[in-house]
Amino acid sequence: MVNRFDRVGRLAMTLSLGAALVQTGCMTLVVDPNLPSEAQQKLNRANARRDLGIDYLAKGQNAVALRELVFASESNPKDPKTQLWLGEGYRRQRHDDKALAAMLRAVDLKPDYQAAHNNLSAFYLQLQRYEDAITHAQILIDDPLYSRPWTAFSNRGRAEYSLGRIEQARASLTMALEFRPDFWPASLNLGILEHEAGNTMQAVKYLRRVIKDPVGHAPRAEASFHVAQILVSMGHREKAIKYFAAAVKTDPEGPWAEESRDYLKFLR
Repeated sequence: MVNRFDRVGRLAMTLSLGAALVQTGCMTLVVDPNLPSEAQQKLNRANARRDLGIDYLAKGQNAVALRELVFASESNPKDPKTQLWLGEGYRRQRHDDKALAAMLRAVDLKPDYQAAHNNLSAFYLQLQRYEDAITHAQILIDDPLYSRPWTAFSNRGRAEYSLGRIEQARASLTMALEFRPDFWPASLNLGILEHEAGNTMQAVKYLRRVIKDPVGHAPRAEASFHVAQILVSMGHREKAIKYFAAAVKTDPEGPWAEESRDYLKFLR
């Protein structure tokens, strides 16, 4: 990672006295040719502030991060990495229009910017602009150099599912798992898809993968909730209670815990 601190201090100069100076009575200033130019110094400062902002984002200090990224963008508006992370900073602060503008600016500056296309695909999903999500996911799917194709297939599948294209969604999500069998978002979405399609055994298989995976609390709670729903529909009351209780225990403050408590009141 680039050093966060400026490596540029005051302009260093060496004073050279030679025979010619005796004649003129003046000193010649010799600038160290290894020092960066003023323009390069500005870029260095912008990059340092950009990287500091990215680090703040990683720590969840979103408001502070956004200040650093705005400074970096104003100092160097043509850096695609700055625009990408500025977009993420705005997204986390719920400034959706500014977030989208910055992310799109990133791909304008660098059309093959893989991280930007990935973030745009995911952000368009969040905005429920599913066709746009598919467009950016497809760019990555068509890129043989993209090292995480499972994320692109998963995003495309999620968008297709939301558009009611069930068979296409199933194919996309299955392809994501072929690339990476432990990719829980694809397993979760396939579980939900198969549940709604009435393929209960398939649904439970995918959802249990998520429950066993060391992912965050929310995905495991959601998967437990959906398994419990399936068990209720199959008449397995006691088993369903265990899964609803697991959803509550896994993520007590989450939305799936709240819904699970409502079921438990009815079942107990």
